[in-house]
Amino acid sequence: MVPWKRIGVALKSGQTEVEPLLRRIVADVDDHGLEVVFEREGEVSLEQVAARSDLLLVLGGDGSVLAAVRAIGERDVPILGINLGRLGFLTDVSPDDIHVALTTVLGGEYEIQERSRLAVTCLKQGAEPQVELVLNDAVITKGSALARLIELEALIDQKVIASYRSDGLILSTPTGSTAYNLSAGGPILDPRVAAMILNPICPHTLTQRPLVLPDSLQVEVRLLPREEATLTLDGQVGTPLQPGDAVRVTRSSHPARFITVPGHNHFETLRMKLGWGSR
Repeated sequence: MVPWKRIGVALKSGQTEVEPLLRRIVADVDDHGLEVVFEREGEVSLEQVAARSDLLLVLGGDGSVLAAVRAIGERDVPILGINLGRLGFLTDVSPDDIHVALTTVLGGEYEIQERSRLAVTCLKQGAEPQVELVLNDAVITKGSALARLIELEALIDQKVIASYRSDGLILSTPTGSTAYNLSAGGPILDPRVAAMILNPICPHTLTQRPLVLPDSLQVEVRLLPREEATLTLDGQVGTPLQPGDAVRVTRSSHPARFITVPGHNHFETLRMKLGWGSR
């Protein structure tokens, strides 16, 4: 017997073409005697659905999953992603397979995979520290539209490791290693690795390469004088940074939890979505 009583469904607004899929979900959930809660634009928010659900079905792409993880916050609500997007690294189930996947999961055949998140603390001068959780990455980029470099200083456990002159800096989880980090030439990490990636974006030197660090460390990035920047969290939330501000990153004690169906394999996903390792 599954430990859930109420199943939440998160759906990106404007996707009216998924009505048959929604009816299929409702029928499968009803067959198991469970309740369904839907996100409805202007009526029931994603945050309200996440707060009322024991399991959250996310219909969409990776952006929809990232938004759902943010809405869940520090709660232990697991996610089952149904891919309506393009690549869909975080959405394992295709619409054609939803009946089989839901029947399997609601029948008790599933695993829960925990994926690490980063606690990102924005340290602005004269303001209270603000902490946000990210599943993919925290990205610091220049704060103007001008094509110029930004100067940053990175510290590990309060010890300076490097000063960067680059277009910005990516601090990524293993999950986020296939996102912006990959586009910026960073390494792909298995989601089970206890690590974070520090990856400069187009550094103005050949000697500064991406670093893979134990996520037990504390990383702090400081803006050098005269610099302005923007901090972007999971590509969805942004905040301006002023000269002298800093960003502190540690591993969160609240991982994101994902439902995986039998037969799922991370490297098979890489082969299918990226053509990784193929000839």
